[in-house]
Amino acid sequence: MSTIGHVARTLRVQASNWWRADATARSAARRTLPEHPVAVFFAGGPVELYQLADWLPVLEDLDEVVPLVLVCTRADGARAVMEATPLPVRLAKGAPDLERLVRGDGLRGVLYVNHLERNFRMLRFPEPVHVYLGHGESDKDSSISNQNKAYDFSLVAGEAGRERLQRVLRGYDAQVRAPMVGRPQLDHVPPGAPDWAPDGRPRVLYAPTWEGDRPAMAYGSVRTHGPALVRALVEDGGFRVIYRPHPRAGTTSAAYRRADHEVRALVTAPDHLVDTGRYGWQARFADVCVTDVSSVAYDWAATGKPLVVTDPGPAVPPAGDSPLLAAVPRLAAGDAASAPTLLRSLQGRMPEDWAALVEHYFGDTSPGAATARFRAAVLAALDS
Repeated sequence: MSTIGHVARTLRVQASNWWRADATARSAARRTLPEHPVAVFFAGGPVELYQLADWLPVLEDLDEVVPLVLVCTRADGARAVMEATPLPVRLAKGAPDLERLVRGDGLRGVLYVNHLERNFRMLRFPEPVHVYLGHGESDKDSSISNQNKAYDFSLVAGEAGRERLQRVLRGYDAQVRAPMVGRPQLDHVPPGAPDWAPDGRPRVLYAPTWEGDRPAMAYGSVRTHGPALVRALVEDGGFRVIYRPHPRAGTTSAAYRRADHEVRALVTAPDHLVDTGRYGWQARFADVCVTDVSSVAYDWAATGKPLVVTDPGPAVPPAGDSPLLAAVPRLAAGDAASAPTLLRSLQGRMPEDWAALVEHYFGDTSPGAATARFRAAVLAALDS
């Protein structure tokens, strides 16, 4: 997208949000607000909804013990959230709305799912406890942002996440400020899996991330690997492919967008699937995963099933900085067409010490363990 086109689209979105703000706020207010709730602050729009959607099953479960309200700052974001969850929603059109929510309704705490700059509109209030949830465990650059210091607590999945923050952030006491909660999303398996009868062919999940908005976040493999990788798997005939494009794929790069369209054209029903639905069922349904340095790789690692991580360019951290990247098979762009051979060589398993690696990143992954740790961490933060 050109700079002029991007500016024009941004202005259109801003004008639409301004025009529809009052009606959206009235619609959101129809959902009853509990007394002294905890807010989940979402300053994004529909394109960032995936960051919140990943947490919604966990948050809806948490609402049973801690009353929640979703606080949005954009009308289009609020409408998208209202369609995605039955939890109460409020649209904060400006500073006065936030003042009323925080001080008038007595917010006990605020949870955040991303590092958007607009978070600081809420972070300026000292009264509620501020807890960063993030949107997935990974060794991405965004996982070690200095913005973590702005929150009272930053929940991490396991020891790997805590060590990462302690190693990089100056003066940060991760032992106190980074409680380990596992990955509670893994306790929730949404519907959406296709009705595929077993036929002996491995089901391959190819779930790349987006291209990023700067060189340090260019982890996506669709342009470098996607067409050759998927074409090889499809033409081999011995695999069934589930292609899950990232919701933001192609938003900043026309070349990436063209490669995404090329991959989609290769993945045709009924043998294969382009998956744009809910995230979560794929880890139980597929047999092997090819993905990028992203939370998908780390979520998949907990399954113990074969995992291959791509190497699309210089943004990928050195394997020495990541125990997971040092242990998994890697796929360079020039080897993408050899993916069938690589996947067969894994023989359906990972190294013998894989369980210890999973524990390092997630702790106890037995059913319900992460949910219990997450609830306890939020309650402890609210009482701090």
